[in-house]
Parts: sequence; structure tokens; C-alpha cells
Amino acid sequence: MRKSLLFLFILLVPDITRAQSTTAIKDALGRELILHGLNTSGSAKSDTAHMPWIKESDVEREHTQFGFNTVRLLIFWGAIEPEEGVYNEHYLAEVKKRVEWYTSRHMYVIFDMHQDVFGYGIGDNGAPPWAAAHDAVIKHLIPNKWPWWMKNLEPKIIKSYVQFFTYKKHKNRQQHYIACWQKVAGMFKDNPYVIGYDLMNEPHGGRVIKTLAGGFERRQLSAMYKRLIPAIRAIDTTHYIFFEPRSFGVNFGMSSHLPKVYDTPAGHPKLVYSAHCYLKFVDIGGDYKPKHVKEMPHWFAARDRELKKQQCPLMIGEFGLSPKKKDFDAYLHDLFRLADERHASWSYWSNDHGGWSPLKPDGAPTPILQELLRVYPQATAGHLLSYSYDPALKAFEMEFVSDSSIKGNTEIAVPRSLFPNGYKLVVTGTTPWASQADDRTNTLKISVTENRAHVVVKLSPE
Repeated sequence: MRKSLLFLFILLVPDITRAQSTTAIKDALGRELILHGLNTSGSAKSDTAHMPWIKESDVEREHTQFGFNTVRLLIFWGAIEPEEGVYNEHYLAEVKKRVEWYTSRHMYVIFDMHQDVFGYGIGDNGAPPWAAAHDAVIKHLIPNKWPWWMKNLEPKIIKSYVQFFTYKKHKNRQQHYIACWQKVAGMFKDNPYVIGYDLMNEPHGGRVIKTLAGGFERRQLSAMYKRLIPAIRAIDTTHYIFFEPRSFGVNFGMSSHLPKVYDTPAGHPKLVYSAHCYLKFVDIGGDYKPKHVKEMPHWFAARDRELKKQQCPLMIGEFGLSPKKKDFDAYLHDLFRLADERHASWSYWSNDHGGWSPLKPDGAPTPILQELLRVYPQATAGHLLSYSYDPALKAFEMEFVSDSSIKGNTEIAVPRSLFPNGYKLVVTGTTPWASQADDRTNTLKISVTENRAHVVVKLSPE
């Protein structure tokens, strides 16, 4: 009865899909996208050439065997502009080569301008040494055995963040960072499968109390986005811009204080809110304890409040944990269920071998991979109403309102390993319809010719 009333409401209010269009990532055909993939990769942080470990065959495997349709690809300001005003064209050419491994397979690339503990030389990775407030010779005060993010309490790290975000006194830092992004946008603006730019990984204000209290997001971070987004739009008006709240606290489930972020030109926003999910102490090796079962819904409830303000889709840019930890699978089940309810896209941290990875050093799967393999609607030719996947039953269901003006099929990822004996497909709510299984990419394509049909797709093992 409830579903019938919802469909009747859609029919009576013809503009509803347009009103909700800002809450979905769309491709060039107008299909609503759900993105699943991996961060690639943490190894690039310490690699002397700043490159991930992957080969093209690894990308092929992610695409054809795992059902992933996106990658969050790490790039670094310090690699692009190692000397002030001098771009490393060789590095950019190597990035382009790897981007084409993905985009030639019609996988979407999200560029992540990555940083941890500010930058190279004084912290971990990200900004070039010349952009820091101090040089590397100043002694570290935080013991290495502490969690890595505690390094943000180093005075030299705090001062570097503060200088970067204090625009009036230190314009040079942000101006170079903005120009760096314009360089990247100029290179990839014409590639339709470079879907967007993640402006800064896990932004941090330096001073912890001010950051937690909200001053950093309300003023410095918001102001930087107001400079950076129009600068990118001067080069590229097509691709999405992914923006993050502060990391400290928000990653654990606290609320963000970031004001509404606006795109340019106004009225045609292509923005995605990209938050990271690392519940307290799970990120440093803790178990998924009963208290966390309550904290996961709290994390999503905080994002719901922020999305109401931002009015854009949600991307969980990072999440992960060790498969050696108790109830790691329950952690992922809870996260995926709540993400699917919100039509949220995600990228798992990370594809590096070992540790939290879905792959062992020899390339064999870890228990993480089985949890990441899911049936999901990669592209919907219409308005996606709901979808769900039960990993225990391997049962998938989606509902959408068809749009016959879209010249593409609805595409569903169906990893072959989930259905060794095949699967049963049931489509109701429209006639005629057609389906085609792509055995190479493990996708199911469904064509619906009827306009505004309330289509229900169900998939289960034979």
C-alpha cells in the first residue's frame, strides 16, 4: 500500500524527479549512478614516484571480477608542484596513464588531493615541503607508537595548517593549491569518465579546540571552498566537485559545522558531500563492539542532518577495518545497509595488499573482499526509489521509475562469484522489457521502453 501511494504521488507531481535531481550523481546520459570502488592507494603516499602499486591487470580485475565501477585515486600537491611554481609534468603524465586504465574500461575516476598530517618533510604526505611553516629538522614530539593522527598535535604541524588556512596573511599557500587544482582540471576536463575532484582529503584546521568548536569549518574551510570551487569551474563546468567536512571528530560520528557549500554557476550544482566513516577506535585496530552498533546509525544520522543542508548526494570516501577484528563483517553489513538506504556511493580504504585490504600480498582474496562484492544498481535509467542487497540470501531488489527519454540501459553489477550456479531474474511493473547479461564485466543490462513505469527488479540465486 505504501509503495502504491508513493508511485501515485510521483505521477501527480511531475516535477518530483527534477526536485530530487540534486541528490543523485548522474552520468552524461542522465542515468542515476551508484559508485562502488577502492581507494588507490595508500602505497602512493610513501612511493618515491608517488605512484600506486597497481598494474593495468589489477584494474581489469577490479572491473570485471569485483563489479567495481569507480576508483578514488590519490594524487598529491607535493608531487604535482614539488618546487614553488614548478609542475612535475612527468608525474602528471604517469597519473594520466593510470587514469586511462580505468576510464578506457568506463570506470569512473575521482581525484583525491590527498594529505595526512599536512605534508611531506614535516608530517606525512600532501603539501610540498616549501609550503610548510617549518622545515623538517625540527624534532618530533609525538611518539611513533601513538595513533598516526595524533601527529596533528605537533606544533610545527599545527602552525603549517594555520598558515595555509589564514588566507589574508598567507595567500601564497592557497593560491598555489588552487592553481594546482586548475592544472589537474585542465588536463582531465574532457574525459567523461573522470567524474570529479575531491578538493582536500580530511581537512584539518590545526588548532584542535577551534576545529572541534566549529570555527575552522565555518570560516577558514568554507572560505577556501568559496575560492577553490569557482577557480575549478573557470576550467571545468562538467565534472562533479566532491567536498569534505573536517575529519577530526566527524570521522568518528560527530556533527560537522560546515556551512552550505555552493557551486558555480548557481542553479546547476554538481556537488557531492564526501565524508569518511571510522568509528571511534575501530580505525586504530579496535573491535566492532556492541556500543559501535549504536554508533553506526548515529554516524549516518549526523550525515542526514548535513545532507539536508547541503542538498547533494553522499559519498563515503573512506571506511575500513581489519578482517582480523571481531565482527568485522557485522561492521560492514551495518554500514552497507545504511548506505544503501540513502543511495550513498562509497570507496573502501584501500586496495593495498595486506592489512585491511580485500587482497593478500599474493593477490588472493581476504575475507574483506567477500563483503565488498555486492549486487547494486550502477546506473538507473530513471529515478531510483530504493534498492537493497542481502548478502546472506544473495537477494537483490530495486525499484525505480523509468524515463524513456534516457538513451541508456539500467545496469546492475552482478559479480559472478556470488552466483556460481546462475541467478533468477524477475522484473515487474512494465511490459515489454528486455535484459542482457554481460559476462565479461559481470553486469546485467535492463531495457524498459515504457515511460514513468514503476519497475521492480528482483534477483536471487537459482
